Amino acid sequence: MAITAKYVDSLPEIYRDILRAFWMFNPLRRPEYGVAFQSLYSVLNDKGYTLGQIREACIQMQKGGVLEIRNEIFAHPTAAGDELIEFVNHNRPPVVPDFPPLQTV
Repeated sequence: MAITAKYVDSLPEIYRDILRAFWMFNPLRRPEYGVAFQSLYSVLNDKGYTLGQIREACIQMQKGGVLEIRNEIFAHPTAAGDELIEFVNHNRPPVVPDFPPLQTV
């Protein structure tokens, strides 16, 4: 699958937000790891999506071959989904600065 910026930009925002959310849970996630709809909802609630919208978007992504839904609540990216996740996250996990060492007295 050749992913282009034009393709990703053409996706409705809810799909890009869901794809970005996977690394919010675990930047070192393995491809087979899934995330529950409720967990996606919890990190995207400031975007104004309902749980039903998140679920329906995941169902649509499954129809498009990007996700596989397991046990009716877990969204597991397919190989194509993992490529999209990397693309929307710019091929890198979010950066967190080093924790400063404690000062000893």
